[in-house]
Amino acid sequence: MTVLNTRIELLTKRSIRDKLIGYFTLISSKNLNKSFTLPFSLTDLADYLSVDRSAMMREMKSLKEEGFIEKNGNRITLLYK
Repeated sequence: MTVLNTRIELLTKRSIRDKLIGYFTLISSKNLNKSFTLPFSLTDLADYLSVDRSAMMREMKSLKEEGFIEKNGNRITLLYK
């Protein structure tokens, strides 16, 4: 899948949560590891996913509280899958 097709697929997801989980799953499978460092800043991630940064941060916080992810700076570990 090309980079553009991947981005379009992410952008067609309805919710911020779906976009984040889709992106995290994509990066995780690309690295073959449940733990990875985001390739760019959180502001750039929000721009990449075409979402509001503060709304994205709230969603990441709830994903963390619900046990879907562990977050330490730009290091993300998937706890689902």
